[in-house]
Amino acid sequence: MIWITLIKNNIPTLFAREVLKIFCEIFEDSYNREIIDLYSHFKGDISIFRKESKSRQSIEDIIEDLFHLYLNLPFKIGSSKGKKLSPKSKKVFQFAKDLIHKTKDFVYLEKLFNEVSKFLTFNNADLAEIIFDLVNTKILLPVTLEKVKKKFVLHF
Repeated sequence: MIWITLIKNNIPTLFAREVLKIFCEIFEDSYNREIIDLYSHFKGDISIFRKESKSRQSIEDIIEDLFHLYLNLPFKIGSSKGKKLSPKSKKVFQFAKDLIHKTKDFVYLEKLFNEVSKFLTFNNADLAEIIFDLVNTKILLPVTLEKVKKKFVLHF
């Protein structure tokens, strides 16, 4: 019933295509009534997709569950108290703290990954897993785009 478009600056991977397919199926299932009535009852008003669907998930929740877009946000340091960290995780955590201290605000996960890769001899898959675990345990916390925008506005 619908067509999903992904705009990228390179060819989507097979994984990206599969996620888009799954998103399309979930979207159609969740918003079936709204899609059917989009041009009759709703008169083309797409704001209906911003509301909760019959599954009680908003479109933003569905997107986040499938695409994990928050991983592209900048991150700040959370608390590590009461959380057991492996020696490798401690090193990555310290690296993150140092990078954030240098910028006085936040760090992007890609930059953290690249910087740790330059100085420590971690397997890339292990390093990615360590960083993801630091995010999942809320030791690294995403910074909302609104806060990032405020920071830049204040500096100009």
